[in-house]
Formats: sequence, structure tokens, C-alpha cells
Amino acid sequence: MVYLIIKELSPSSDEVIMVTSSLMKDMNSKTDVYRANAICVLCRITDATLLTQIERYLKQAVVDKNPVVASAALVSGIHILQTNPEIVKRWSNEVQEAVQSRAALVQFHALALLHQV
Repeated sequence: MVYLIIKELSPSSDEVIMVTSSLMKDMNSKTDVYRANAICVLCRITDATLLTQIERYLKQAVVDKNPVVASAALVSGIHILQTNPEIVKRWSNEVQEAVQSRAALVQFHALALLHQV
């Protein structure tokens, strides 16, 4: 529920730093559900400068072995593409690798992202 509330309220710039550090910790969690939700929320509340800092984590999430995490990163990439297309265009190798995934959901989201690019 906390993730949904943060996503909908979109904290002000003063509060983003606290929320972002908490979400970054969740992004590196061993629990895949936390990681997927943190990726979705983080991509919704960050600006362009913070996106460049978390880009490495997002690239790793695109090729993650867990399909829920990979799909969350790919869907977040579709949303980021509308505001910062240059960041998502650098993920082409990872997205191509995601197209080869065994999970149909990951393949679908990877193809959707490639189509948008």
C-alpha cells in the first residue's frame, strides 16, 4: 500500500530525497516483489537527474532472472520514454536480451518498449 500511496501523491522535491533513498534500498532487496514495486514507484517520482543515477539499476532489472522484476523495469521504461527518451534508448542491448526471455510477459513488454523506441 505504501508504494501505491507514494506513487499517487508524488512527493515534493524536498521529500523526494528521503523517499528515494528508501526506494533505492528496496530496489536492492532480495525480495523480488519489493524490487518490482520500488522500480515502478521510483520511475514515477524521479526527475531526469536522478534517473541518470539509477539507470544502472534499471538496466540490471531489465535482464533480471525474475520475470516480475524485468517486466516492472520494462514498463517503467515505457513510462520514462515519454519524458526522457535518451535514457531509455541506451538500454537497447538489455531490451534485446529481454526479448529472448522465457517469460511471455517479459517478451511482450520488451517488444512494446522496442516498438515505442
